[in-house]
Amino acid sequence: MFSELVYKIRHQESNWFDNFILGIILLSAILVGIETDKSMMLTFHDPLHLANIIIHYIFVTEILLKIYAYRDNIVEYFSDGWNMFDLFIVGLGFLPLLVTQDEASYEAVLAARTLRIFRSLRSLRVLRLIGRFKQLRTIVETLLHSIPTLWQVFMLMGILYYSYAVIGVFLFGENDPQHFESLSQAVLTLFQVMTGDGWSDLMKANMYNCLHPHPFLSPLYFCSFVLIGALIILNLFVGIIIAEMDDTRKRHLREEMGEKMQQETDDGLVLLLQNYKNSFDEELEGIITELKRRNKS
Repeated sequence: MFSELVYKIRHQESNWFDNFILGIILLSAILVGIETDKSMMLTFHDPLHLANIIIHYIFVTEILLKIYAYRDNIVEYFSDGWNMFDLFIVGLGFLPLLVTQDEASYEAVLAARTLRIFRSLRSLRVLRLIGRFKQLRTIVETLLHSIPTLWQVFMLMGILYYSYAVIGVFLFGENDPQHFESLSQAVLTLFQVMTGDGWSDLMKANMYNCLHPHPFLSPLYFCSFVLIGALIILNLFVGIIIAEMDDTRKRHLREEMGEKMQQETDDGLVLLLQNYKNSFDEELEGIITELKRRNKS
């Protein structure tokens, strides 16, 4: 049973242990949610602390079991990004265990900012769900592979933000110092405009009833930025990600087909060798029978 489990883990086949780990991840996420309730934490501090320790060492056991499954080629295990991601999350899991289980000192622990951050790291365990579902892995891999192309869009966006921010400071700095008094404030305001949050109010505030009204330039400024920034550039992001997702799916399909063809090739070779063996056994048995008959005669 153990050898069969190790074989399935090594070949990334579905098995009961993976389903068990998935259940543990969900249980861990529920416990983290319970710990956000101070009264629950004070009442059930010891059981929750013990449960977190047990869950953490179950994850450690999973890592060790996977490393054992890849013992003949350990480099393959560490070359898999998802295995390294699991290893990183489990490694971070040791930090929350530094939190004391002494209930009397629990308030003091809450006052320590660093230890509170360590406790919050338990919530990262739920991120391991990403590696358990193929579609989630595809989305994450798509985002990672899109980064080189997205950098070009980020550069274009940076140029757009800088240009419009400088223009906004010169045009509306005196009218609306809360939003356009400095370059940094203007950039933050433009980000707000890009999200569509109250940009029409900003536009109207600089059109009328201000120190230097701009009834023509204000609509031109804000409408052109919304058109270029919020519509065109955001659609560029969506287009790049969709194209990369299609490439990722095709890449996964090729990998799956390659593994399937390799498996079919191996199975065919085994079948061919088995046929040769059966044929050889039959011929050898016939020769032995003929020799025995001649000896008798």
